[in-house]
Order: sequence, then C-alpha cells, then structure tokens
Amino acid sequence: MKNKLGEGGIWTFIIIIIIALFVWGVIGGQQAQNIGITCDMGIGDSLCWKWHTNAIGQAQEFLGDVLN
Repeated sequence: MKNKLGEGGIWTFIIIIIIALFVWGVIGGQQAQNIGITCDMGIGDSLCWKWHTNAIGQAQEFLGDVLN
C-alpha cells in the first residue's frame, strides 16, 4: 500500500514545519526583547518559542488600562 504523501511529500511537510517553527521563534525573539516580556523557551536572544508577560509588563498593562 502506497503512502498518500509519498516520500517527497513527507520531506515537504517536514520542511514547512521547520520553517514555521523558525518564523515563530523569530517573532517570539522580537517580542522577548521588550522589557515587559520574558522568554521561557528559546535559543539565545533571537529565537523564542514560548514567552510570558512579567511583573513589569503586567504593571504597564494595568497603568494603560487605568489611564484609558
């Protein structure tokens, strides 16, 4: 029984996933460079796949909400 994707299709799928992860990492790296954001999982300062708002970022959001 033949695979629907075929061998070339599997490699194309893997390459697309790798590109998507790289782009997400670059976007996260840009986000993590903000003072109010902390990178939880990444490589160096340029790639970050998981980040969260730290105490400074939460204070900035609170002040922005109060002042608006």
